[in-house]
Amino acid sequence: RLHHVRENYFATMEIPVLLGRSFTPQDDERAPKVVVVNQTFARLFSSGENPIGKRFGFNADKPTEIEIVGVARDAKYRNLRDESPPTVYVPWLQELGRVGAVTFEVRTAGDPVAFVTAIRQAVREVDPNLPLAGVKTQLEVANESLRIERLFTRLLSFFGLVALLLAAIGLYGVMAYAVTQRTKEIGIRMALGAQRHNVLKLVLSQGMMLTLIGVVLGASSAIGLTRLMKSLLFGVSATDPVTFIAISFLLAAVALLACYVPARRAMRVDPLVALRYE
Repeated sequence: RLHHVRENYFATMEIPVLLGRSFTPQDDERAPKVVVVNQTFARLFSSGENPIGKRFGFNADKPTEIEIVGVARDAKYRNLRDESPPTVYVPWLQELGRVGAVTFEVRTAGDPVAFVTAIRQAVREVDPNLPLAGVKTQLEVANESLRIERLFTRLLSFFGLVALLLAAIGLYGVMAYAVTQRTKEIGIRMALGAQRHNVLKLVLSQGMMLTLIGVVLGASSAIGLTRLMKSLLFGVSATDPVTFIAISFLLAAVALLACYVPARRAMRVDPLVALRYE
């Protein structure tokens, strides 16, 4: 990938020059041809050696025409998911004939959207006939490159919340039914001296055991399924431990809440009523 840039490009984009130097205003058409390359290009071109001072050329007739004077950190442009390709940065003053459409990068001290009008006015003052289109912030560009992933994430989050709600309702129903079926047993336990907190513990432990089994089976299945969704993930691995732990705790908390209502009902069982319960 080839970019024609000004001398302040790296400072504006906050791309650090790791080795050598950046461009200067003196790197014009009268000066020796120089370039800054990115880390990927340097790694492929110099095989681990220091690339500063090495020479190459785009023209087979001039294989040593261009000198590498700097190495910049890898950067992504079109898509955040793509790997950084080998990139060469050329001082625009050295190849004015190849410069066509120009992209202006502007760094602001505040909200960049608030500066759009001022930027358009500044361009009109330079050349009223110069068209200025496609004004976007870096955040907008990044969001557009991940719009498909964000859509899938929203859909999956929605269906995940629905599934969580259905699971909580189902667990509540199971525990409520279990408490109803064990009303006589609970009454006997309380008649024999069991305290209310013992009954609470009994019902909660049963519900949380079901939850634990479900979480273990679900996490095991999810580890296998998330590998199939790896292409939709960005900035997180398919087996990210923080995500799995957080979701497990969330499921456990929802399950505990779903079990608590039937457990509280069991605590209020009157032993005399329970012993007569059929």
